[in-house]
Amino acid sequence: MLSVQELRALAAALPTPAFQRQLGPFALIQRPPADADTAVLAPTRMADPEDIQQGMLALLFEFEHLRVATLPPLQSTDRLRIGRRMDCDLVIEDASVSKMHAELRWNEAAQRCTVQDLGSTNGTFLNAQTLGAREAVLRDGDILSFGNVQFWYLLTGTLHERLRSGEATGLGSRSG
Repeated sequence: MLSVQELRALAAALPTPAFQRQLGPFALIQRPPADADTAVLAPTRMADPEDIQQGMLALLFEFEHLRVATLPPLQSTDRLRIGRRMDCDLVIEDASVSKMHAELRWNEAAQRCTVQDLGSTNGTFLNAQTLGAREAVLRDGDILSFGNVQFWYLLTGTLHERLRSGEATGLGSRSG
């Protein structure tokens, strides 16, 4: 994971297209994860709605202290598995996250990403609304919750612009 401060230096040094080549089409931004030595092996625990709400608020007010999840390079169409298992593309070491929790699908031609829950215990939420079994299209600024863990979904062009302008706020969802 990279810190916002590390990315700010990269954004200052690179034009938008080069920044996008470095990070990919989108970024998932989160609070630094809590120490979870045994989370991968622990049984899944129930998510707490209060933890989810607090996590979403923290994203609004702690931008300078957030981390950007490093994702594998994406091809024209690609799937990213999210969960506690070590073979996931994005490993989240939190007991409220299922071993195989959700999947993001990137479509280069359409320039869009979708999210779908994979039958997780605690569900996947998009802007605090449960997805259930449906697949949803992500929009720049959406907040995803996997169990108690929240991420901002930002297109790298938006992230680059915010980092270069020094804006730490105003990253809320632009979803209708």
